[in-house]
Amino acid sequence: MKAKRILAMLMAGALLLGTAAGCGSSGTTSSTSGGTDSTTTGGTTDNTDNGGKSDAKLTIWVYGWEKASADKIQEDTAAYKEATGVEVTVVPIASDSYSTKIQATLAGGNNPDLAFVDAGVQSTQLASKGKLLALKEYGVEEYKDKFYDSVWDTMVYKDDVYGLRITSNNLALFYNKEMFANKGLEEPTADWTWDDLRNAAKTLTDADNNIYGLDLPIYDKNGGYTWNWLPFLWQNGGEFLNDDRTEAVFNSPEGVEALEFWKKMVQEDKSVPLQAAPTGVNRFTSGITAMALDGPWSLNTFLSDPEFKDKFGVAPLPQKKTRATVVGGEGVAVFSNTKSPQEAYDYLVHLTCSDFVQTFWENWITIPPQPEFKDFYANNSEYGPYIQVISDQMECSRTRPFTPSWPQIENTLGIDLQSYMFDKEDDAQAALDKAAEDVNKILADEK
Repeated sequence: MKAKRILAMLMAGALLLGTAAGCGSSGTTSSTSGGTDSTTTGGTTDNTDNGGKSDAKLTIWVYGWEKASADKIQEDTAAYKEATGVEVTVVPIASDSYSTKIQATLAGGNNPDLAFVDAGVQSTQLASKGKLLALKEYGVEEYKDKFYDSVWDTMVYKDDVYGLRITSNNLALFYNKEMFANKGLEEPTADWTWDDLRNAAKTLTDADNNIYGLDLPIYDKNGGYTWNWLPFLWQNGGEFLNDDRTEAVFNSPEGVEALEFWKKMVQEDKSVPLQAAPTGVNRFTSGITAMALDGPWSLNTFLSDPEFKDKFGVAPLPQKKTRATVVGGEGVAVFSNTKSPQEAYDYLVHLTCSDFVQTFWENWITIPPQPEFKDFYANNSEYGPYIQVISDQMECSRTRPFTPSWPQIENTLGIDLQSYMFDKEDDAQAALDKAAEDVNKILADEK
């Protein structure tokens, strides 16, 4: 099979970024012409007269704001071409235009062969429109056991797989060690419960000096509310949608209790700020909030601040009936109209399941999406003590129940629950019932 020959070429070429680690072998994939050894896909012919190398040309969009990682992908293309014959053009896309360019593909825009995507959000939207290449026939499922279940599920839509994950992350509890010490409080531990969180937030709050114990994004209308509230729903045993993702079920007793817990901290304790921070102000690093729900994406900011880098710690999210956090991160997908689907799939495997991915992680401080590498940063003196906590949480991480309309769903829920959070009246059931009704209307339009 073609992927087997590529593995042989990579090994023979002694690439440091070979395909032996990460996800195991390079993949026992079947070609799109039925698994024969001579393959023609999308007009690109396997050139067996050139040592079995291909003359395919691929283009991949990558996140331009992660320059160090984008540069590593670019550096790797020469060695990859030498080994396989495949020429890869790397196109970094700026942060302010990446989502726009991805969305343009939904309207038939000019897309590359492969692209980084927001796992679950963009991948589900694109797959639902037939824009992504379904990968089961290429043998992608042999890699399933190499990834966390929560991570794998983000790239699945209607029983097929539409990409592989290259990064992951989740929400953890960041706290100001100095502020805890000043109040005589023990620092958060893995045994912390909701009660521990609430009591600490109350103790750390100093209304006279506008200091708050905990920052919750109750002011966020763009999905941040849902992203942060979901772990509390899951920790209490609740679910967001039913199993087939056709109906909202978060207006359950478990959901009511999770929402009321937030409301008590906001309205009774007044331990949560009601407004977003002013532009340019980081409330956590400036000591305005003592705790925040955050992730590995903020570590560079915190550790590069000489006045703050030694003041904070990271702990798992508190628990109720069970442990839970929400998983995010990036995947790589192949577009369905690529002229070289087999070569694009093989390159996808190379990016996400070879030694190369470790070089990528070294430059993009993230959480490896593969449990085999959960201790990847353990010996890193700068990031290790913080990122290991977040990596360990992957065992209890869960994926959001994505549908093609997920952005509208999470924004609608955020707006509805924000209204409840600022309302002095306390009828969580009514608020969740209305939100569920609104979400169900969106889901009905998907049918």
